[in-house]
Amino acid sequence: MISAGRVDDLAVMLVLLALAALFAVLVRTRPQIGLVAYIASIGLVPIWIGVQVGMFVGAATAVGIGVLVALLPGSRIRWTVWDGVLGFALAVVVVSWVGGYASLGDAYATTTGWLVPYLVGRVLVARLGSRAVAVCITLVFLVVAVLVVVEVVTGDNLFVRLAMGNPLYTQWSGIRMRGGLPRAEGAFGHAIPLGASLALVVPFVWSSRLPAWLRTITFVLVGVAAVVTYSRIGMLSTALALVLCVVGLGAWATRAFRAWAAVALVVGAALTTPTAMAVFAEAGDEASGSAEYRADLWSLLPSVGVLGRSTAAYSDASGTGGWGNFRSIDNAVLMTALSYGGFVAGLLVLLGVAALVGFVRGPRTPGLTAVVAILPSLTSVAFITQFSTFFWFVAGVAVAQTAAAGGADPPVEGDVEPARGVADHPRAVGVAP
Repeated sequence: MISAGRVDDLAVMLVLLALAALFAVLVRTRPQIGLVAYIASIGLVPIWIGVQVGMFVGAATAVGIGVLVALLPGSRIRWTVWDGVLGFALAVVVVSWVGGYASLGDAYATTTGWLVPYLVGRVLVARLGSRAVAVCITLVFLVVAVLVVVEVVTGDNLFVRLAMGNPLYTQWSGIRMRGGLPRAEGAFGHAIPLGASLALVVPFVWSSRLPAWLRTITFVLVGVAAVVTYSRIGMLSTALALVLCVVGLGAWATRAFRAWAAVALVVGAALTTPTAMAVFAEAGDEASGSAEYRADLWSLLPSVGVLGRSTAAYSDASGTGGWGNFRSIDNAVLMTALSYGGFVAGLLVLLGVAALVGFVRGPRTPGLTAVVAILPSLTSVAFITQFSTFFWFVAGVAVAQTAAAGGADPPVEGDVEPARGVADHPRAVGVAP
């Protein structure tokens, strides 16, 4: 006899599958719907919103899978060595799970948290072009920044009200303090991933070719939002991203806009630095202790093996765990090594070095600039909440743009927008029709 509970679960599953099929059909017909839904699911939907289907499926993961089902077939992506290295790293994780060196949760996390957003970035650029992606990111994160300002002014985080009875809500819904002030978190569950994600946005705002006044307003609001996270990572990475845009993406904007951006950087720094410094001074030992904690994390490095989880990993009776004497690892590189082994972490470091070399040698693209801007911070922020999804999505966009650059000149305002394709310049080569 089938219990009522199982019937209810089956009914919910059928409804979810029907909604997923409808979404895939809509995205197949109008890929722009998939783009907007995916970026919105990252910036405006908390990590704890999702469904439990064996494993927990978050909103961004569900939307991302729907986008891939609808658009990956026939996308004619030009695969590169970058794709091969990342694919090999993920294959190593899966093989480690099969061999008993990693858990099913580890394999699931890399598949949904790395591979899915990376492929979504590749597919959406191939189907809609870089400009559409940049415009969507700019507009969605303009809303994100506005909501962060509202959060600071009112002292109320609207996303925390979206309560769900799952461990993720318990873990990420609390508001952290620094220097006696609440840190802005938006929908990201923590100030650090919010700040790091805002830094990733900057090159897309720069290259979006929206009206200059709208881009300027977005820059200002994104900068303010980064400051009120009271996260050194967010503030410094956002400033670095803007500097890299001025230096490396000059041809993606008019001379007048570049000048205004440089002025905004100087004036913004002058206006916000005193506030930030005051907060950190008030925080005192808390802020310095946070930096010392991150430095102490490297003491776990000897416990890292070639494959699989570190020997320092543990889990207590309550189901929570940590690594040696540490509960959390605010370091994406080290966390990767502790979770998946030194070999996988080494491959990702190799990709990071290649991105830096690619930026120096050119061609420089918005996606590549965003990745390079955040690289120094990956030793201070882990792949947590939506930052992980957004980082790997941007990495996919960066590879798509680099693969399509083909030596073409970057687009400046006034260039003709191609009807379809990866690159935004009419002379770009290698663009799939």
